[in-house]
Amino acid sequence: MKRKKIIFLMFFLISVNMIFSYNVIDVFSKYTRLGELKIDLNIKFEVDSTPTSVLMDIYIDNFKYFYFRIKEPSILSGIDYYYDLHNDEFLTDLEKDVDKYKGIKNNLEIFRNFIRILSVTYSSDKFFIKELKEQNYKIFYFYPKSKNALRFLGIDYTQMKVYLKDEMGISFLEKIEFLNSNNKKRVEIKLRIIPYNTQFIKKKLLEIQK
Repeated sequence: MKRKKIIFLMFFLISVNMIFSYNVIDVFSKYTRLGELKIDLNIKFEVDSTPTSVLMDIYIDNFKYFYFRIKEPSILSGIDYYYDLHNDEFLTDLEKDVDKYKGIKNNLEIFRNFIRILSVTYSSDKFFIKELKEQNYKIFYFYPKSKNALRFLGIDYTQMKVYLKDEMGISFLEKIEFLNSNNKKRVEIKLRIIPYNTQFIKKKLLEIQK
């Protein structure tokens, strides 16, 4: 059971770094215009002969208190995961068996540095952005400006598609796809953001932090 918690903590460090970065928090705040929300997240990895999925719900209370409910993979399910950003404390709760981890922010700095390196490598000046229309979807297609040269040299490259669904004149982010050059390898991220009463997180944290 301890292995479950360690695996999720590693997964948490990577995913929460993106969610908790101030730029992303600002985007989510403007997108929802709410402090309390729920994110349904479905990530599919089709990069080898055995596709895998990550299904989880993320509950957010004013971007200070977080609750993660893992559905897949099963090795991470069955445990309640909480993060108290205010106190920088990550907690796991398995039938009142609580483990606490402090200093998460310091560990996140490693991943922030890694992402900074990636952001330089995949900066916007190296990509074309094409806007496509498909039914009631607006799709932004990102592909490298050196696409033809890379294809000629037989070098694999990454493409990205961002799907916005138009509902009543408002565009909602629904899906992000990452594909390799021949479209045979794919990572698909589906998400749904909805208003949700998340005051239960603080109440639960008060119980298990005693």
